[in-house]
Amino acid sequence: MIVPVLICGMVFLGCKKKDDENDKRVIVLLIDSDSYEVFEKTVLLYENENYLIKTPLLSFLSNLNAFYEQGYDDYFSILEKIISDGKTNNLLYSSSYFANRTDYILAGFLEGGHCYFYDKKNKKNIEQVVIEYWESFEGKKGRKFYINNNVLFLEIVDQ
Repeated sequence: MIVPVLICGMVFLGCKKKDDENDKRVIVLLIDSDSYEVFEKTVLLYENENYLIKTPLLSFLSNLNAFYEQGYDDYFSILEKIISDGKTNNLLYSSSYFANRTDYILAGFLEGGHCYFYDKKNKKNIEQVVIEYWESFEGKKGRKFYINNNVLFLEIVDQ
């Protein structure tokens, strides 16, 4: 009778999710002020009927290289375009420059705390995000971004 109990115990212990071992959560504080001095030149990272997320143009430019995976020639041409557009416009849209990577750009700025996050319905800024890093049995890795008492806002699969 001991052998079946031992085998069952080993089966259950062997089935422990890899996610439980590798998940970790961190709290990231975001920009807490929407002052004109900081946001005179702005890049809109995300907007819908509920939320608005933006970053100062200088922050966007200084953190851009962390998100760019293509050759440096392309990187510098996009950088020049953003700088040129920023000279004539006070509001730029990240989707204009990175249409197929907007979620990853948004995730990077949330992860670094380099953005202002506004909740339109509650008419207040969101001061922090909780980021959960996860890994699956298949080797996939990703990040989940939670706001307002564990409401999932964004999930990114990195691999």
